[in-house]
Amino acid sequence: MGVIPINVQGREFLTKSTGVMAALMASGDKLWNLADVFMKQFRYEHLLHPEDIKRRGVEDLPDYHYRDDGMMWWNNLKQYCEEFISLHYTSDELVKEDSELQNMVDEIRNHGFKRLPDQGNFPASLDTIEQLLEYTTALIWNGSVWHTAVNFAQFNYLSYVPNAPCAMTSPPPKQDETITMERILMSLPVKEMARVAIDISYSLSLFSPVEKFYLGSVREEKGDLRTETMMVDEEEVKCIERLVSRLTDFQKHIDTRNESLHIPYTVIKPDMTPLTVQT
Repeated sequence: MGVIPINVQGREFLTKSTGVMAALMASGDKLWNLADVFMKQFRYEHLLHPEDIKRRGVEDLPDYHYRDDGMMWWNNLKQYCEEFISLHYTSDELVKEDSELQNMVDEIRNHGFKRLPDQGNFPASLDTIEQLLEYTTALIWNGSVWHTAVNFAQFNYLSYVPNAPCAMTSPPPKQDETITMERILMSLPVKEMARVAIDISYSLSLFSPVEKFYLGSVREEKGDLRTETMMVDEEEVKCIERLVSRLTDFQKHIDTRNESLHIPYTVIKPDMTPLTVQT
């Protein structure tokens, strides 16, 4: 369907004040107020995976596979961007003089995030190749890998309602209050609400029929990053080929690790990670 019509439908049926989420969630018709509070705290640095891990204080959390797989993703994407950028920008001066690039950066900051304090600390310009490298890596990471991590695992997590109930039907327990199973069950949403929440999480976790993935699958008839690319230069194609090769090795690493896990972590495997936000 594509990201624009999906977002239009989401605003119309899910997130508006009279939509499904307002009926299901504890925030009711104040969902956008809650989102507004979050966005006022949102910063450009949150889009950088290494910085986000530090900000949340989970650098040393054991067995945190999202962090570890994410770092390998980030490094692979950064290497790809570095190789690709070097084909077109050989000096910082060329970056500063690219008016189309600078206009895009200005529009993202001053139009896309104009309501945020300090425009969310988004760059006002890109003056060096290193800044461009970070910016492009962040764009690809968030539009593909991060979105995959938070979107396509929804059903696995939310289908067990106590993990994250859409609303609580009793006040939270007080300090030192004895918690019984009856108290827990009485606090969970009624089964009709729970079922709708599960259905929504299932629908949102589905891949689009036109999804393109970083790595293909012959068994599932999925194309990979090399399918229908817009690359026309031979050196650009080689950048793609090298990324696919690195991601193939990365996937083998994930498969080997998962063999020893009671619950394998497969959420951002390259053959399950779409190239962009489609659903």
